[in-house]
Amino acid sequence: MLRVIKVGTTQSRNNTMCMMCVHRGSGVPRLKPRKRRPLGLAQPQTGVQVRGVEIVQCVQDVTNSVPLVADKATLVRLYLEPTSVSQPGQITAEIAWSRSGGGDTFLPALNSLRVDPGSPFSLREQREDIDKSLNFRLPAAAIGAGTLSLRISRIFQPGGGDLPAAAFNIAPVTFTAAPPLRIRVIGLRYRAGPTTVTPAAVHFSYLRSFLNRAYPVAALEWSHMVVDADFAAPFNDSTVDLANAQIAALRSREVSSGVDPRTHYYGLVDDNASNNFMRGKAFAIPGTAQPDTVASGPAGVPNGFAGDRDASYADWYGAHELGHTFGRFHPGFPPDAQDASDPTFPYENGCISKPDNKYVGVDTGDHELGLPAAALPGLTYHDVMTYADNQWLSAYTYQAIMTRLLEEDALGPPVA
Repeated sequence: MLRVIKVGTTQSRNNTMCMMCVHRGSGVPRLKPRKRRPLGLAQPQTGVQVRGVEIVQCVQDVTNSVPLVADKATLVRLYLEPTSVSQPGQITAEIAWSRSGGGDTFLPALNSLRVDPGSPFSLREQREDIDKSLNFRLPAAAIGAGTLSLRISRIFQPGGGDLPAAAFNIAPVTFTAAPPLRIRVIGLRYRAGPTTVTPAAVHFSYLRSFLNRAYPVAALEWSHMVVDADFAAPFNDSTVDLANAQIAALRSREVSSGVDPRTHYYGLVDDNASNNFMRGKAFAIPGTAQPDTVASGPAGVPNGFAGDRDASYADWYGAHELGHTFGRFHPGFPPDAQDASDPTFPYENGCISKPDNKYVGVDTGDHELGLPAAALPGLTYHDVMTYADNQWLSAYTYQAIMTRLLEEDALGPPVA
């Protein structure tokens, strides 16, 4: 760390001289030292300042108003004020967490951050880019039901010393227990001429992962299997009705045999390399808790479909159709492609935030599928109940599905 002293000369505009230039044997006259203070990256007057801290699982605002689900993957995002440092450089941090008055446990950031006071980024830019915040993944012991206390324990240069930091208070947050999503996915195998078409395993994996990451649940009670479909290609508008009828009949038999009646059933139909696309549909959009409402939808490689370029579109498409079974309607976007059956949807253009950028989504990622954590800008991403590109859950849909899950859970387990 650099140290400075003030000198009584006019050698510099700031009237200072670096101590690295005043050393034994240098031939420079010894100067009467004054009180030394650390410089480094931090401004000595106030220290590194913090703009805000978000604790996020799916979507959040800077006041942390979106409820947190106990035991669900959680990121803490720390936003630093770039103009509170005196020169460009890398910064990282540690936080301390505690539960129920216990001792602190210290957690390092997953990354470091380059800050430049000459080219500062705005808070909006920080929130919309996962690489512009310092990020912490809370461990399982920190995210159980109850209250969590957090504080910033250190801000420092990687490999260097601590930097002075301005005081910043993080309000305690509460994690609330939530029921699991009980889901059974039925792959429907059909004939297309001489070819038998079966949903690939990757589509089940992507759907399962998306529901776990985006829905307000910490766990899925998941099962899936593949059965022969009651229909064959080519498809028409009634094919999805045949799929739902088959799924409903299968569900009725299995629930009668002991499957938890709170389990949602979803049919998955491969699009056969886009040759046989079955448009998805829920059997109904129930106004009350009715987990017996089934739905079906397609699966395939997106190749840019709805802005998706990963290995499957079964994930967000399935989340949309299942959203109907939880009572969610269409926001009406794009207006020429979707009915506006949800008049209370609060965000313009089907986005996950209003133009004030209050909300930003965060995908916590899936290591097994090679999906990194990512920030999802509120005016670029759209609610999963739209037909628009780049789909995620808004706070509105997230909390509505949470409420319905709780209502379904209250229906109780099967009677022995």
